[in-house]
Amino acid sequence: MKYLSLSDRKDAALVCRTWYEAFLDPILQRDIILHFYASTAARTGKDISSLYKRRLPHLILNDFDSSLEAKAVVLKSCEHFGENLKSLSLKGSNLTERTFVELMSNCKNLVSLDLSCCNSLFMSGTLLELNSDLQVLKNVLGNVQEVNLSSIRHISDVTFNRIMTVCENVEKLALCSAPIVFSNTLFQQSRHTRFANSSVLTFSNIMDFVITQQCLKSLNLSRTLIDDDHLETIVSIKELHLEELILVGCRNVSDEGIASVCKHQHGLALLDIRECPDLTNGALMAISASLRNLRHLFAQKCKLLSDASMACLHKLTSLQTLDISECHQVTSEGLIAGLCTKPLTQLTCLNVSCTEASDSFVEMACESLPLLTQLDLSSCFKVTDVGLHAIAKHLKYLRYLRLAFCNEITDLGLLGLQPQPGHIIMGDTENMVTRKYPSTVIFKAPNKIDRSGIVTNGTPGCISTSTPVAISNLAGLRSLDLTACKKLTDVGLMQTIKFAELRFLGLGILNDLSDEGLICLVYQNPSLEELDVIQCNNITDDSIEVVTRHLKRLRVLNVKACSQLTDRSVGHIKRNCKNLRHLDVSFCGGISHEAMDDLELTLTSLLSVQKRMIGS
Repeated sequence: MKYLSLSDRKDAALVCRTWYEAFLDPILQRDIILHFYASTAARTGKDISSLYKRRLPHLILNDFDSSLEAKAVVLKSCEHFGENLKSLSLKGSNLTERTFVELMSNCKNLVSLDLSCCNSLFMSGTLLELNSDLQVLKNVLGNVQEVNLSSIRHISDVTFNRIMTVCENVEKLALCSAPIVFSNTLFQQSRHTRFANSSVLTFSNIMDFVITQQCLKSLNLSRTLIDDDHLETIVSIKELHLEELILVGCRNVSDEGIASVCKHQHGLALLDIRECPDLTNGALMAISASLRNLRHLFAQKCKLLSDASMACLHKLTSLQTLDISECHQVTSEGLIAGLCTKPLTQLTCLNVSCTEASDSFVEMACESLPLLTQLDLSSCFKVTDVGLHAIAKHLKYLRYLRLAFCNEITDLGLLGLQPQPGHIIMGDTENMVTRKYPSTVIFKAPNKIDRSGIVTNGTPGCISTSTPVAISNLAGLRSLDLTACKKLTDVGLMQTIKFAELRFLGLGILNDLSDEGLICLVYQNPSLEELDVIQCNNITDDSIEVVTRHLKRLRVLNVKACSQLTDRSVGHIKRNCKNLRHLDVSFCGGISHEAMDDLELTLTSLLSVQKRMIGS
């Protein structure tokens, strides 16, 4: 079973008791995360003690309020499998200090603790105030290596230090969106005691912690007010040897701050500088010159980056993940110079969405980076069928492909065919000649189509290098987004979208997608778990019936702005989608509020429902 995906394992466990017992092997439970909704369990009076045999290592507590019923259910349930827990998330939970201590005392082997958004827990400032509580949790949480204290409005030096005292071996610390005070003139911190300010969290207190915490490997200061000077202060600590630094949305950090990071932290393996608007080519050049061990680089929305810095990326020979999406000045010329001239052979994940990347880069990248498993080209308007042919021909390990809003991709790109002179492609309405009545279209009848280049079956990769290849050659594809590729029609989709392991399929804003096409795709892709057909106005209740009956694993369904759907579709969802978690029917005028209210009461598996502007 270890070779199966999680969804396949869950289905296999239902075959017989022997397979179910095999499914309970602790090795097979490592990638399973349990979401426990405390308020729902409290209303039904059920705990989750029946799950203790599974030895689940990951638990997320949702909707945990301060009610006595929820507290009793959670504490009783955690007694059964607390010793097996490796990670626990209490994100956004409304729990008291006493409940927290009682809960954590059962988690003796915890490695990761998430307390983000737990404002009520820190509001009073008395968390772990008693020495007895401090000592109990210090003995229990000694193995915790990762702590998340993000987005806690009421955190102070006092409560921060108490948490760090009981989690004394922390290697990863997240303080994203923490209200850190960087000005020493506002709050003077005493250096004679570790328990400092009881009102705010100060940068000087964090510095004291980092200096003493020599095992710290990862630091997340995203969306804080840290500037270049304070960043240099913290990265220049001699005892600090970071492997991960996350600075998402730090608007006060500029090239100077990144240069300091590169100067003092040569061992960084992951650097995240997304949404830092003041970073220019100088920052990326410094990164390329100094951080030779960097494996993951995220620079999304660094809009001042251009080809000059992209050309230096070839120096990062260990790079495995690169995200430069929404860097609008980046073109194919810079990408080719940085990624293809001296290929980054270890690169597996590449995101260049919303850049000026074109077919010339895609062709060279596919030849130079054959190990890519994830590729995002969404909103690269210059990518055409030529680029898609290169992807299908060379990237045999590709698992995730995003081509959303690539308007020039047509059925010929999917089919692996070359356009013939005078052949009008269905969906290419710009080249159509019509009469007075739009129902009659005049076009030159196509000659006999040579389908020798189409690969729909057989062994992937066994193809001629002289002919284009169909997208079906990407046999291992698990996620495919074709949203707003408006020149695609049923013809190309039905012939090529046949993937046994496909989990996500995005077909939104495809004006020529009909019931016939969608029904065919449902039968050809039985493993779908997420389906997006937003704003497909030709989709009716008939195709939704087939979707709900045949996609047994469907968890996410987005039919937003599908104008022809009615309450019949809601009825099909109600009867057939027992595993559905997320549903969006916003702007579906034919769906009534009464039908949706009944669905939410009946289908208890639903976690979120979007229903804006329905029934109009």
